[in-house]
Amino acid sequence: MTPPDAEAQTVFLQKIQRIFSEGEFAATYKYALLLTLAELAVEAGDDSGAALDLPLTAVGEKFAELYWRQLATYQSGLPETTAAVLRQNQGAQAAVVNHLRDLHRLSAGRLSIARRMAGWAPAIRKVADTVRTMPLRYLQVVGGRLDPFLYDYPGPRGVVRLRPGVAFNLRRYQGLIQEFARSGWIRHVRANRLNLPMLGTADDLESFMFGSPRAPLAPVAEILAPIQAHRCFYCDGRLDTRSEVDHFIPWARYPRDTAHNFVLAHRGCNNDKRDLLAARRHLERWLRHVDCCGSEVGGLLAGLGFLADAGCSRQVARWAYGQAVESGSFGWTGRGMPPESLSTDCLAVFS
Repeated sequence: MTPPDAEAQTVFLQKIQRIFSEGEFAATYKYALLLTLAELAVEAGDDSGAALDLPLTAVGEKFAELYWRQLATYQSGLPETTAAVLRQNQGAQAAVVNHLRDLHRLSAGRLSIARRMAGWAPAIRKVADTVRTMPLRYLQVVGGRLDPFLYDYPGPRGVVRLRPGVAFNLRRYQGLIQEFARSGWIRHVRANRLNLPMLGTADDLESFMFGSPRAPLAPVAEILAPIQAHRCFYCDGRLDTRSEVDHFIPWARYPRDTAHNFVLAHRGCNNDKRDLLAARRHLERWLRHVDCCGSEVGGLLAGLGFLADAGCSRQVARWAYGQAVESGSFGWTGRGMPPESLSTDCLAVFS
Protein backbone atom coordinates (compact mmCIF):
# COMPACT_ATOMS: atom_id res chain seq x y z
CA MET A 1 0.00 0.00 0.00
CA THR A 2 1.31 3.46 -0.92
CA PRO A 3 0.19 6.88 0.33
CA PRO A 4 -2.13 8.90 -1.94
CA ASP A 5 -0.38 11.12 -4.46
CA ALA A 6 -0.79 14.88 -4.71
CA GLU A 7 -3.77 14.65 -7.04
CA ALA A 8 -5.60 12.23 -4.74
CA GLN A 9 -4.89 14.48 -1.75
CA THR A 10 -6.36 17.44 -3.63
CA VAL A 11 -9.51 15.47 -4.45
CA PHE A 12 -9.81 14.46 -0.79
CA LEU A 13 -9.62 18.08 0.37
CA GLN A 14 -12.17 19.13 -2.21
CA LYS A 15 -14.58 16.52 -0.89
CA ILE A 16 -13.99 17.65 2.70
CA GLN A 17 -14.67 21.21 1.61
CA ARG A 18 -17.94 20.11 0.02
CA ILE A 19 -19.06 18.57 3.31
CA PHE A 20 -18.59 21.90 5.06
CA SER A 21 -20.02 24.07 2.30
CA GLU A 22 -22.85 21.89 0.96
CA GLY A 23 -23.63 19.34 3.66
CA GLU A 24 -26.66 19.69 5.90
CA PHE A 25 -25.91 20.36 9.58
CA ALA A 26 -29.12 20.10 11.57
CA ALA A 27 -27.03 19.24 14.64
CA THR A 28 -23.39 19.45 15.64
CA TYR A 29 -22.76 15.70 15.26
CA LYS A 30 -21.04 15.91 11.87
CA TYR A 31 -18.48 18.40 13.16
CA ALA A 32 -17.78 16.12 16.10
CA LEU A 33 -17.45 13.10 13.79
CA LEU A 34 -14.90 14.82 11.56
CA LEU A 35 -12.88 15.85 14.62
CA THR A 36 -13.15 12.31 15.98
CA LEU A 37 -11.93 10.66 12.79
CA ALA A 38 -9.04 13.12 12.43
CA GLU A 39 -7.90 12.71 16.04
CA LEU A 40 -8.16 8.92 15.99
CA ALA A 41 -6.21 8.82 12.71
CA VAL A 42 -3.42 10.70 14.51
CA GLU A 43 -3.60 8.55 17.63
CA ALA A 44 -4.07 5.13 16.04
CA GLY A 45 -3.05 5.40 12.36
CA ASP A 46 0.12 5.72 10.34
CA ASP A 47 1.30 7.20 7.05
CA SER A 48 1.37 3.98 5.02
CA GLY A 49 -1.82 4.78 3.12
CA ALA A 50 -3.48 1.61 4.43
CA ALA A 51 -7.09 1.32 5.54
CA LEU A 52 -7.67 1.78 9.26
CA ASP A 53 -10.26 0.06 11.45
CA LEU A 54 -11.53 2.24 14.29
CA PRO A 55 -13.57 0.36 16.92
CA LEU A 56 -16.99 1.95 17.27
CA THR A 57 -16.46 2.07 21.02
CA ALA A 58 -13.32 4.18 20.48
CA VAL A 59 -15.36 6.51 18.28
CA GLY A 60 -17.97 6.72 21.04
CA GLU A 61 -15.30 7.49 23.63
CA LYS A 62 -13.85 10.29 21.51
CA PHE A 63 -17.35 11.70 20.96
CA ALA A 64 -17.89 11.72 24.72
CA GLU A 65 -14.60 13.58 25.22
CA LEU A 66 -15.53 16.22 22.65
CA TYR A 67 -18.96 16.88 24.15
CA TRP A 68 -17.90 16.57 27.78
CA ARG A 69 -16.89 20.20 28.29
CA GLN A 70 -20.15 21.33 26.75
CA LEU A 71 -22.24 19.40 29.28
CA ALA A 72 -21.38 22.09 31.82
CA THR A 73 -23.75 25.00 32.26
CA TYR A 74 -22.77 27.91 30.04
CA GLN A 75 -23.07 31.37 31.55
CA SER A 76 -21.90 34.44 29.66
CA GLY A 77 -22.33 36.74 32.65
CA LEU A 78 -24.01 39.34 30.47
CA PRO A 79 -27.17 41.13 31.64
CA GLU A 80 -30.47 39.50 30.68
CA THR A 81 -28.91 36.12 29.90
CA THR A 82 -29.58 32.81 31.57
CA ALA A 83 -27.34 29.89 32.51
CA ALA A 84 -28.05 26.56 30.82
CA VAL A 85 -26.48 23.72 28.85
CA LEU A 86 -25.95 24.78 25.24
CA ARG A 87 -28.26 23.21 22.67
CA GLN A 88 -26.56 21.10 20.04
CA ASN A 89 -29.41 20.93 17.52
CA GLN A 90 -32.49 22.83 16.42
CA GLY A 91 -35.05 20.74 18.32
CA ALA A 92 -34.79 18.62 21.44
CA GLN A 93 -31.37 18.37 23.06
CA ALA A 94 -28.93 16.09 21.24
CA ALA A 95 -29.11 12.45 22.31
CA VAL A 96 -25.37 12.30 23.02
CA VAL A 97 -25.76 15.07 25.60
CA ASN A 98 -28.64 13.21 27.24
CA HIS A 99 -26.63 9.96 27.34
CA LEU A 100 -23.82 11.69 29.24
CA ARG A 101 -25.73 14.20 31.38
CA ASP A 102 -26.14 12.04 34.51
CA LEU A 103 -22.50 10.93 34.46
CA HIS A 104 -21.39 14.55 34.18
CA ARG A 105 -23.55 15.50 37.17
CA LEU A 106 -22.56 12.54 39.35
CA SER A 107 -18.86 13.04 38.64
CA ALA A 108 -19.01 16.82 39.19
CA GLY A 109 -17.78 17.25 35.62
CA ARG A 110 -14.61 15.19 36.18
CA LEU A 111 -14.07 12.99 33.14
CA SER A 112 -11.45 10.90 34.91
CA ILE A 113 -13.99 10.02 37.61
CA ALA A 114 -16.80 9.39 35.13
CA ARG A 115 -14.63 6.88 33.27
CA ARG A 116 -14.40 4.77 36.43
CA MET A 117 -18.14 4.78 37.12
CA ALA A 118 -20.35 1.77 36.46
CA GLY A 119 -22.52 3.79 34.10
CA TRP A 120 -19.64 4.79 31.80
CA ALA A 121 -19.54 1.71 29.56
CA PRO A 122 -23.33 1.60 29.01
CA ALA A 123 -23.35 5.32 28.22
CA ILE A 124 -20.54 4.92 25.69
CA ARG A 125 -22.46 2.10 24.01
CA LYS A 126 -25.45 4.43 23.67
CA VAL A 127 -23.24 7.21 22.31
CA ALA A 128 -21.62 4.82 19.83
CA ASP A 129 -25.04 3.59 18.68
CA THR A 130 -26.17 7.19 18.17
CA VAL A 131 -23.04 7.91 16.13
CA ARG A 132 -23.66 4.81 14.01
CA THR A 133 -27.28 5.65 13.21
CA MET A 134 -26.88 9.40 12.74
CA PRO A 135 -23.64 11.16 11.70
CA LEU A 136 -21.91 8.05 10.32
CA ARG A 137 -24.89 7.50 8.07
CA TYR A 138 -25.27 11.07 6.87
CA LEU A 139 -21.82 12.72 6.99
CA GLN A 140 -20.95 11.77 3.41
CA VAL A 141 -24.32 12.76 1.94
CA VAL A 142 -23.76 15.95 -0.05
CA GLY A 143 -26.32 17.44 -2.41
CA GLY A 144 -28.67 14.55 -1.62
CA ARG A 145 -26.16 11.94 -2.83
CA LEU A 146 -23.93 9.58 -0.87
CA ASP A 147 -20.22 9.80 -1.68
CA PRO A 148 -18.47 7.23 0.57
CA PHE A 149 -14.93 8.58 0.23
CA LEU A 150 -14.09 8.34 3.94
CA TYR A 151 -15.63 4.97 4.83
CA ASP A 152 -18.27 2.57 3.56
CA TYR A 153 -21.68 2.74 5.19
CA PRO A 154 -22.92 0.39 6.40
CA GLY A 155 -19.52 -1.07 7.19
CA PRO A 156 -18.19 -4.04 9.15
CA ARG A 157 -19.98 -4.67 12.43
CA GLY A 158 -18.52 -2.76 15.38
CA VAL A 159 -15.92 -0.74 13.45
CA VAL A 160 -15.54 2.29 11.24
CA ARG A 161 -13.21 1.21 8.46
CA LEU A 162 -11.44 4.21 6.97
CA ARG A 163 -10.76 3.57 3.31
CA PRO A 164 -7.19 3.32 1.96
CA GLY A 165 -5.50 6.72 1.96
CA VAL A 166 -8.04 8.33 4.32
CA ALA A 167 -6.04 7.96 7.54
CA PHE A 168 -3.00 9.37 5.73
CA ASN A 169 -4.98 12.41 4.56
CA LEU A 170 -6.63 12.95 7.93
CA ARG A 171 -3.23 12.91 9.61
CA ARG A 172 -1.62 15.19 7.05
CA TYR A 173 -4.45 17.74 7.06
CA GLN A 174 -5.51 17.33 10.68
CA GLY A 175 -4.92 20.99 11.52
CA LEU A 176 -7.01 22.21 8.59
CA ILE A 177 -9.88 19.81 9.28
CA GLN A 178 -9.79 20.69 12.95
CA GLU A 179 -9.97 24.41 12.21
CA PHE A 180 -12.91 23.99 9.83
CA ALA A 181 -14.80 21.63 12.12
CA ARG A 182 -14.36 23.70 15.27
CA SER A 183 -15.28 26.94 13.52
CA GLY A 184 -18.36 25.33 12.01
CA TRP A 185 -19.40 23.84 15.34
CA ILE A 186 -19.09 27.22 17.08
CA ARG A 187 -21.05 28.96 14.32
CA HIS A 188 -23.77 26.33 14.54
CA VAL A 189 -24.15 26.73 18.32
CA ARG A 190 -24.06 30.52 18.05
CA ALA A 191 -26.68 30.59 15.27
CA ASN A 192 -29.08 28.28 17.12
CA ARG A 193 -31.97 30.44 18.31
CA LEU A 194 -32.43 28.15 21.32
CA ASN A 195 -29.03 29.33 22.62
CA LEU A 196 -29.82 33.05 22.48
CA PRO A 197 -30.98 33.18 26.13
CA MET A 198 -27.53 31.93 27.22
CA LEU A 199 -25.27 33.74 24.76
CA GLY A 200 -26.57 37.29 24.60
CA THR A 201 -24.67 39.56 22.22
CA ALA A 202 -21.15 38.42 23.12
CA ASP A 203 -19.58 35.19 24.21
CA ASP A 204 -16.38 33.23 24.59
CA LEU A 205 -17.63 30.01 23.09
CA GLU A 206 -14.37 28.69 21.71
CA SER A 207 -12.57 28.37 25.03
CA PHE A 208 -15.72 27.06 26.73
CA MET A 209 -16.39 24.41 24.08
CA PHE A 210 -12.85 23.28 23.30
CA GLY A 211 -10.53 24.62 25.98
CA SER A 212 -7.70 27.12 25.76
CA PRO A 213 -3.90 27.02 25.93
CA ARG A 214 -4.20 29.75 28.54
CA ALA A 215 -6.40 27.69 30.87
CA PRO A 216 -5.40 27.94 34.56
CA LEU A 217 -2.83 25.23 35.15
CA ALA A 218 -1.51 26.17 38.60
CA PRO A 219 -2.44 22.77 40.11
CA VAL A 220 -0.51 21.08 37.28
CA ALA A 221 2.55 23.19 38.07
CA GLU A 222 2.39 22.17 41.74
CA ILE A 223 2.44 18.49 40.74
CA LEU A 224 5.17 18.78 38.11
CA ALA A 225 7.59 20.92 40.14
CA PRO A 226 8.80 18.20 42.56
CA ILE A 227 8.75 15.55 39.83
CA GLN A 228 11.11 17.76 37.79
CA ALA A 229 13.19 18.49 40.90
CA HIS A 230 12.12 22.14 40.62
CA ARG A 231 14.13 22.46 37.40
CA CYS A 232 13.08 23.95 34.07
CA PHE A 233 12.38 21.13 31.66
CA TYR A 234 14.29 22.85 28.85
CA CYS A 235 17.29 24.69 30.32
CA ASP A 236 17.53 22.77 33.61
CA GLY A 237 17.79 26.03 35.54
CA ARG A 238 16.18 26.42 38.94
CA LEU A 239 12.47 27.25 38.64
CA ASP A 240 11.09 30.40 40.20
CA THR A 241 7.63 31.75 40.97
CA ARG A 242 7.15 32.78 37.33
CA SER A 243 7.43 29.25 35.95
CA GLU A 244 4.75 28.16 33.48
CA VAL A 245 3.23 24.91 32.28
CA ASP A 246 4.11 24.27 28.64
CA HIS A 247 2.44 21.96 26.13
CA PHE A 248 5.43 19.97 24.88
CA ILE A 249 3.59 19.30 21.61
CA PRO A 250 2.30 22.84 21.10
CA TRP A 251 -1.41 23.52 21.50
CA ALA A 252 -1.41 25.10 18.04
CA ARG A 253 -0.48 21.71 16.54
CA TYR A 254 -2.70 19.48 18.68
CA PRO A 255 -5.06 21.38 20.99
CA ARG A 256 -5.62 18.78 23.68
CA ASP A 257 -4.80 19.00 27.38
CA THR A 258 -3.30 15.59 28.13
CA ALA A 259 -1.36 14.72 31.25
CA HIS A 260 1.88 13.54 29.68
CA ASN A 261 2.16 16.52 27.33
CA PHE A 262 2.63 18.99 30.20
CA VAL A 263 6.09 20.10 31.28
CA LEU A 264 7.13 22.90 33.63
CA ALA A 265 9.46 25.60 32.31
CA HIS A 266 10.75 29.10 32.91
CA ARG A 267 8.43 31.74 31.55
CA GLY A 268 11.23 32.93 29.30
CA CYS A 269 11.79 29.45 27.84
CA ASN A 270 8.08 28.89 27.37
CA ASN A 271 7.54 32.25 25.66
CA ASP A 272 10.58 31.78 23.43
CA LYS A 273 9.51 28.29 22.35
CA ARG A 274 5.98 29.52 21.51
CA ASP A 275 4.33 27.19 18.97
CA LEU A 276 7.53 25.50 17.85
CA LEU A 277 8.37 21.86 18.29
CA ALA A 278 11.39 21.29 20.52
CA ALA A 279 14.69 20.10 19.08
CA ARG A 280 15.79 16.48 19.22
CA ARG A 281 17.59 16.67 22.57
CA HIS A 282 14.43 17.99 24.22
CA LEU A 283 12.37 15.30 22.51
CA GLU A 284 14.69 12.60 23.82
CA ARG A 285 14.43 14.05 27.32
CA TRP A 286 10.62 14.17 27.07
CA LEU A 287 10.46 10.51 26.02
CA ARG A 288 12.69 9.57 28.98
CA HIS A 289 10.48 11.67 31.22
CA VAL A 290 7.36 9.82 30.02
CA ASP A 291 9.08 6.45 30.47
CA CYS A 292 10.36 7.08 33.98
CA CYS A 293 7.69 9.40 35.41
CA GLY A 294 4.70 8.72 33.18
CA SER A 295 2.82 6.54 35.66
CA GLU A 296 3.26 9.08 38.48
CA VAL A 297 2.39 12.08 36.31
CA GLY A 298 -0.56 10.32 34.73
CA GLY A 299 -1.97 9.16 38.04
CA LEU A 300 -1.69 12.55 39.72
CA LEU A 301 -3.00 14.60 36.79
CA ALA A 302 -5.83 12.16 36.10
CA GLY A 303 -7.00 13.10 39.56
CA LEU A 304 -7.34 16.67 38.30
CA GLY A 305 -9.45 15.50 35.38
CA PHE A 306 -6.83 15.35 32.62
CA LEU A 307 -6.71 12.41 30.23
CA ALA A 308 -3.69 10.24 30.94
CA ASP A 309 -2.57 7.87 28.20
CA ALA A 310 1.18 7.77 27.73
CA GLY A 311 0.95 5.63 24.59
CA CYS A 312 -1.44 8.06 22.97
CA SER A 313 0.81 11.00 23.86
CA ARG A 314 3.79 9.26 22.29
CA GLN A 315 1.78 8.53 19.15
CA VAL A 316 0.69 12.16 18.86
CA ALA A 317 4.32 13.28 19.28
CA ARG A 318 5.44 10.81 16.61
CA TRP A 319 2.82 12.22 14.25
CA ALA A 320 3.73 15.86 15.00
CA TYR A 321 7.46 15.32 14.42
CA GLY A 322 6.76 13.26 11.30
CA GLN A 323 4.74 16.13 9.85
CA ALA A 324 7.48 18.61 10.78
CA VAL A 325 10.26 16.53 9.25
CA GLU A 326 8.36 16.15 6.00
CA SER A 327 7.69 19.89 5.76
CA GLY A 328 11.31 20.83 6.55
CA SER A 329 10.50 22.55 9.85
CA PHE A 330 12.99 23.72 12.45
CA GLY A 331 13.04 22.81 16.13
CA TRP A 332 13.47 25.14 19.07
CA THR A 333 16.77 24.59 20.86
CA GLY A 334 16.77 27.21 23.62
CA ARG A 335 16.62 30.90 24.42
CA GLY A 336 19.00 32.88 22.25
CA MET A 337 20.08 29.79 20.34
CA PRO A 338 19.68 29.15 16.60
CA PRO A 339 16.93 26.71 15.59
CA GLU A 340 17.81 23.18 14.56
CA SER A 341 16.59 21.45 11.43
CA LEU A 342 14.31 18.56 12.27
CA SER A 343 15.62 15.57 10.35
CA THR A 344 14.59 11.94 10.16
CA ASP A 345 16.94 11.34 13.09
CA CYS A 346 14.16 12.75 15.29
CA LEU A 347 11.86 9.94 14.24
CA ALA A 348 14.44 7.30 15.11
CA VAL A 349 14.13 8.14 18.81
CA PHE A 350 10.59 6.74 18.87
CA SER A 351 11.72 3.23 17.92
